[in-house]
Amino acid sequence: MSETRTGPLAGMKVVELAQWVFVPSAAAILADLGADVVRIEHPVHGDPYSALTTAGSKNGASAQSARSAQANRGKRSVGIDLRRPGGRELAYTLIREADAFLTSFRADALDRLGMTEAHLTALNPRLVYARGDAFGPEGDESGLPGYDITAFWARGGVGALVTEPDATELARQPPSFGDRISSVGLAAGVLASLLGRERGHAPQPVSASLMGAAAWVTASEIITHDPEAGPGARVTMPPLTGSYRCAGGGWIMLNLMQSDRYWDDFCKHIGAPELRLDERFADAAARDAHAAELRPALAAVFARRTRDEWSAAFATFDGPWAPVQDVTELADDPQIVANGFVRPVPEIEGMRLVRTPFTVGEAPETLPRGPELGEHTETVLLDAGVEWDEIERLKDAGVIT
Repeated sequence: MSETRTGPLAGMKVVELAQWVFVPSAAAILADLGADVVRIEHPVHGDPYSALTTAGSKNGASAQSARSAQANRGKRSVGIDLRRPGGRELAYTLIREADAFLTSFRADALDRLGMTEAHLTALNPRLVYARGDAFGPEGDESGLPGYDITAFWARGGVGALVTEPDATELARQPPSFGDRISSVGLAAGVLASLLGRERGHAPQPVSASLMGAAAWVTASEIITHDPEAGPGARVTMPPLTGSYRCAGGGWIMLNLMQSDRYWDDFCKHIGAPELRLDERFADAAARDAHAAELRPALAAVFARRTRDEWSAAFATFDGPWAPVQDVTELADDPQIVANGFVRPVPEIEGMRLVRTPFTVGEAPETLPRGPELGEHTETVLLDAGVEWDEIERLKDAGVIT
């Protein structure tokens, strides 16, 4: 893995004590921006996400898990047993030099390990301390464990929002869906605190949670919900907003909210002049009044062609529409390719990873792999000023790998 750092955070040092996806993905964003991110892992067990075999997960293009690499690319791994004598002090050596510390550990574990905000900012007053959790740092349930499927998808209301009222089970959450949404917020908080510090302000602690992210992404529903409507109420969408089934099973999504602007040209593109001439659908008000008639009429039109045929027909239509794609099609979508949102990992044949969801300067041509457990222990400690004899002693004592 190349140690050359470029980007706006080049020269910044970040220490990560985290597992799974949420917080490591936030640190990966910082690494993409040029920060030197060192993740502290247990020297034997490492991050359990690296060996995940449940939830339909498996290793990707090589022995290194592609999913683990997605959350940890560009970082350096140091194996330290924080519970052994000398382990905590070794971590402190790294944290004294750091600009930011990111963790996903629960408050009680951080207290036992001596890794709370109070512990670390006493060592390093310039440190930005950031923590991601399930339910937020305050409240009676702030210390409860949680993953995105429980705190974001279930309790956060996202799953219920996308599940039809008569469904026999909750809609399936894509793997790490809430984690990666939440990670962007945590990374943004760290960047804001670092900016404030560089402008002469005291570094502010940063917190982000899966449940808070769920509230953020469902904000439109939260702020407009009518309490008298009860749970599960759905707003009826107008006929020109929503999906239509195509021949062969595909779908086309429309979102023509300014329907008068698009109606005539839309009717031309779907080959239905009779709808354009129908007085029931003459303008937006009429279409809303006759939505129960317009929607099945449009459904019958879309059922005449396949999704790809409709995509070709709509190629010259200057309105908001899209084919509904499966995620297996996404990596090769021409717009994904043109913008380099998915990039190869040169060091591992066949592996592709998804880059940070925004671009600062030039987009990278490739992405680095993730580190092996403890791969950089010796070099990181030597860089931090630890003598070789001490490294050997710590190895013999089982404190480091």
